[in-house]
Amino acid sequence: MRKIIVLMLITCSVFIMGCTQVGQRGSVEDFALVSSVALDYVNDKEMRMTVSIPQPMGESPVLTEVYSANTEMIQEGLVAISSEADKMIILNQLRTILFNEEFAKSGKMNEVIEHFYRDSTVGNKVRLVIVKDNAGDILKADYPENEHMDAYLNDLFQPKLHNSFSPFTTVQEYMNTQTSPIFHTMIPYLEKKEKSLKITSIALFDDEKMIQTITNHESLLIQALIGIHKLSPMAIKFKGNEHDQQLFLEQIKNDLKVKSNKSLESPELSISLKLEGVVVEYQGKRDLSNADESKKLEKEISKHIKKEIEDLLKKLQELEVDPVGFSENFRMHHKGKWTEELTQKLIDTTEYKVDVEFKILNTGTIK
Repeated sequence: MRKIIVLMLITCSVFIMGCTQVGQRGSVEDFALVSSVALDYVNDKEMRMTVSIPQPMGESPVLTEVYSANTEMIQEGLVAISSEADKMIILNQLRTILFNEEFAKSGKMNEVIEHFYRDSTVGNKVRLVIVKDNAGDILKADYPENEHMDAYLNDLFQPKLHNSFSPFTTVQEYMNTQTSPIFHTMIPYLEKKEKSLKITSIALFDDEKMIQTITNHESLLIQALIGIHKLSPMAIKFKGNEHDQQLFLEQIKNDLKVKSNKSLESPELSISLKLEGVVVEYQGKRDLSNADESKKLEKEISKHIKKEIEDLLKKLQELEVDPVGFSENFRMHHKGKWTEELTQKLIDTTEYKVDVEFKILNTGTIK
């Protein structure tokens, strides 16, 4: 019995050693860990793929190596770049995927993102970005104040209070909105300004194609309509107002209430926003130490934001998109399967009633 047990142990040991040798993994030096991938539209079949690979400090004269290849398929492109880099390209550390605007408008972007979504080595928190011109040039450019380009790009797309106007769309969030009959997709729109990068606007998608951009301020209003409780700072410039010129708000808190009449035939939606914040700077004729004057300014701010929201809702109706997901307020009362056609009908026919109430918590510098 003891001989049989010893024989089995020896056999298992040999088997395990054999498997280890056959399936042995290479060392980390054999792999190139991609941090960012940029994709530029070439034609209906081909795209230009550019990857950036961060290098360890002190081991390379450059902090980021960049490689490019034309390809018809993602995996084909990665293999081609691997042969050029003399290392196997892997996506375990992928953080950002950039598409140029032409790619986003071609309708080809969806199948590419689906490929990354299905890849088990790619995390669902990878950020998506639309670039105005050439996406590959973003990875190849020098940024004197941010030598480590990949860290700079990653930090740029990390949500912070001052930039909460942007949705900072991940691969997971993109797939959620693309497969939902309720929501339309939004993705940050990036431009290179001299020697730095800036999110200049937000790209709107109708189905799989980018159709237009909206301003960062409009995106901030969308975040308020979605129900984000703490909003990023907001600048307000009054027009045709003899008492108030402009002001800047911080520490803005938002309390949103949305109610529908549940009707698909004559849909109506009541939107109520109760906002409060600190007036950090103010230019105008009012003495805000006076309670009555402060109340009058609150009414002017409320009226101004209400008008901006009404204009935005009208614009979204004309574009026939609903990035807020207002249709959900009707879907929850609907019996039966919800379709994209029902969402489209609501976008076209919904009447909005908007009410905004702003309260000044404190004041800062007054001019």
